[in-house]
Amino acid sequence: MRLTNYLIKKKVQSLAAGAAGRKHESCTLEEAGHVLVLYQADDREMIEPCLDALRKKNKKVQVCVYVSGGAPVSETDASCIPVHAGKDVNIWQVPSDAVLKRFKTIEADILIDLTRPDCYPMQYLMLQHPCKFKVGVKHADFDLYDLSISVTEREDIKHLFEHILFYLQAIRSK
Repeated sequence: MRLTNYLIKKKVQSLAAGAAGRKHESCTLEEAGHVLVLYQADDREMIEPCLDALRKKNKKVQVCVYVSGGAPVSETDASCIPVHAGKDVNIWQVPSDAVLKRFKTIEADILIDLTRPDCYPMQYLMLQHPCKFKVGVKHADFDLYDLSISVTEREDIKHLFEHILFYLQAIRSK
């Protein structure tokens, strides 16, 4: 049960304001060995081809999936950390300490956030991950990432992911 987004949104805004002080480093796709992808379980069918594209580039891919409702997720896959809306977040939408601790231990050279703008529990987690290069969609409220992609309303995840891969390959290319 979700009581309100007010508290989690305030926590995300506070973390985003403090994110400017963290150490930022760029990382090309070629340099990255581990990639962490955040997405929502409802978008799984669109995300799987994107994950396969990363795996074909010999990247170790781990995912953190926000599960709301009855969306299916593979809980036996060690590379997948599910965050269930009912049991892993409280009524204020704040993820549990156990989830946060597990999430922060994931090794990642690049973190790619493909969640929707209103998925505050995943933004909360993303802002606390120690990864030095974070990529995602630019939100109207605040900028959360080292590399932000602006999108129009009609852009889908596959198209967005293609843009992200293009820019990650173009960083410091000669």
